[in-house]
Amino acid sequence: MKKHGAGKEKKKPAKEAPTPQTWEEYMEEGVLLEEKGERYATGDKARRFYEKAGDMYNKACKLNPEDSDCLYNFGRVLYILVDFTHSPCQKLSLLNASIERFRSALNYDSDNADTLFNLAQALTTHAEVIQDHDEEDEDEEHDHDHSHGDHDHAHGSPEERAATELQEAIALFESCYSIQQRELYSAVREAQPKEEDESAEMRQQELSASAGVLIDTLISASQALTSLAFLVDTVERSHDYYQQASEKLNIALGVANDKALWPTNAEESSSGKGKQAAAELLMESEEDILPATKPVSTFREAQSQDETVSQKEKTCDIHLQYSNLLSSQTDRNYQDTGKISEELYEKSLQHLDIVLSFYPRHVEALCDKGDLLGAWAQGLAAFEPQVSMADIERWESRSTIAAEPTASSGASTKSGSGRPARIWQLFAQATRAFLSALEVEPQNTSILEKLGDIHWSRSLLSSSVALKNRPMLLNNASVYYRFAWESCRDGAENVDEDQRMDILLSWAQVLRALPGKDEEVIRVLKQWKRVGGTKDMLQDMLEGGAGDILQLDFVEFALKLVFN
Repeated sequence: MKKHGAGKEKKKPAKEAPTPQTWEEYMEEGVLLEEKGERYATGDKARRFYEKAGDMYNKACKLNPEDSDCLYNFGRVLYILVDFTHSPCQKLSLLNASIERFRSALNYDSDNADTLFNLAQALTTHAEVIQDHDEEDEDEEHDHDHSHGDHDHAHGSPEERAATELQEAIALFESCYSIQQRELYSAVREAQPKEEDESAEMRQQELSASAGVLIDTLISASQALTSLAFLVDTVERSHDYYQQASEKLNIALGVANDKALWPTNAEESSSGKGKQAAAELLMESEEDILPATKPVSTFREAQSQDETVSQKEKTCDIHLQYSNLLSSQTDRNYQDTGKISEELYEKSLQHLDIVLSFYPRHVEALCDKGDLLGAWAQGLAAFEPQVSMADIERWESRSTIAAEPTASSGASTKSGSGRPARIWQLFAQATRAFLSALEVEPQNTSILEKLGDIHWSRSLLSSSVALKNRPMLLNNASVYYRFAWESCRDGAENVDEDQRMDILLSWAQVLRALPGKDEEVIRVLKQWKRVGGTKDMLQDMLEGGAGDILQLDFVEFALKLVFN
């Protein structure tokens, strides 16, 4: 009888790579592991490769603690790993360690533009995280290896400490810009008209690359200035920082439009293409709401293999930051004056429409547009009467909804003109922007959640068109929250536990507003409790405000239902 497997040649075990022993071998292995992490980009495999690369650099640094390249590589990998965790404590620990390595690298190579830039980026990210997390508790849990010097223990509120770090980051970006500017000027001089040769194209690519990194530094400096402008106390200082942030982008746009820095066949900037779309913002008719369907990607785009720095892509990056700056200004202006600045909203939208004129399926620009339009609509709706949960609970059937304006509504519910129509149209535009983004990324949990949020917000409007479409709006909100939860449950990346719980609470709130969904409400709230929801969380919401989406009466309802 033939034995199982007989006739098959035995496979020899794979030969294990030799373990690194020298500084050079540790560095080489670290670089190889980094490259593997870059190929996977996201997910556990990428994270593991980056962690292994960090371990290699750590061992190399122990053998040669004064090598600036090793310290820089180690710091950069630690900074990359920040994107692979959702825990504020772990983020701060990685950021502190990364910042310490970058500072050490500068001790041995003080004019290294890459190190200056990355240290500034790490400080900017650190400033963002500490505003949502009290680092004093973190310091007690970790040893000195995770701190980054006296900056880490500055007195004051999280906002004050963040402002201090942002100011340092801005100074670092300035130093980096000065070095990169000199390098660009030098590259321009070397690329002056010469006889055509085989290296002409290579020199042009190097010139474009130098222009690209200069633009990146200016954009990052503008981002830090924008964050600082929103944090500072006085209106005057805020305005000054916003102005500085805008000036950085003006310089960047000048670099992007300098024909001498880019290949002659590069696409021209079309700063006027997006204006028509922005002008048509409020021209939408009041169509009925279509039912939500299972998101499926209908868009495919070939991946370019060309690594040449693109003038068009850099131009879009600049306009995305222009929009972010103006959006921040709208929030700060409302905080200072209590008024909606529609002019700032319109200008911000124009920059996004420029990006979309280049790339109609640019997910970041589409989501930014949806957020901006939604915020604009929410701001205007704050001055209009809205439907309360008590009103929704009184509805007995869909047939009575259109005939029953809210009891609290003292304003006209006509939707054909005035502010109610404007609010409805802005929300409709925001919905379309998110739906376009969903066509490109149908499993994007955040987009699905945004669509749930926006349909819920529209269902609370008191205009006649909102009353007419309320059943479909509520049903769509429920469907999108369900899709978002299924995406979480299926292992979507970059979704933390807080977002999962927010989705479940928002879903339960919508189900409560729909007739005959009592059992589903209980089921979803129990699921929320299973994934980590606590009584203290709900009580904190009641004390501090539930937020833009969750209403306080629903939070009270959930507290009694789940923990009674």
